[in-house]
Amino acid sequence: MNFKEKYSDFFETLHPNYWDEDRFVPAVGPEDADVMMIGEAPGANEVEEGEPFVGRAGERLNDILHDIDVDRDEIYITNLVKIRPPDNRDPKSDEIEAWAPLLEQEIENVEPDIIVTLGNFASKHMLDTSKGISKIHGRIFTREGQKIMPVYHPAATLYDRSKGPELEKDLRKAFGKEESGQKKFTDF
Repeated sequence: MNFKEKYSDFFETLHPNYWDEDRFVPAVGPEDADVMMIGEAPGANEVEEGEPFVGRAGERLNDILHDIDVDRDEIYITNLVKIRPPDNRDPKSDEIEAWAPLLEQEIENVEPDIIVTLGNFASKHMLDTSKGISKIHGRIFTREGQKIMPVYHPAATLYDRSKGPELEKDLRKAFGKEESGQKKFTDF
């Protein structure tokens, strides 16, 4: 059963203004994942490949996951909005709200141990806050019993290299891969 079939009840009620088959990108990953990642919306590469986080930001994410020894295939990856916004603009609040019931169904089905929100849009939505990502990243919050950790969006590390180490540190924490500080014998 594909994504649209699985969530057919939602798609039957989605207003046509928020739907475009040519710009649709479904979530990927196992439905029993311990970690769910939520981004904001697909970009051009994602639409072309039909999968979230496969462009430059996705490559950056993959590099960090590889560095911390996490298999991307074990993560459920989705977006607030499943349709690429026109002109690659940020998703608008009405678009986020239109897609919100589907995201809630995904969370309910996956039941992750932790949700990692990538960037401002996903973090503000999931935590119902106006605080920016630089103020809240790397902390674990609880919403209705669900652990949520906001982190910088991988795209932000492409434009501001100083955010890269912070993103890696936060993802290590989210995946329980924090460095102990101990040196390996081979480091001497």
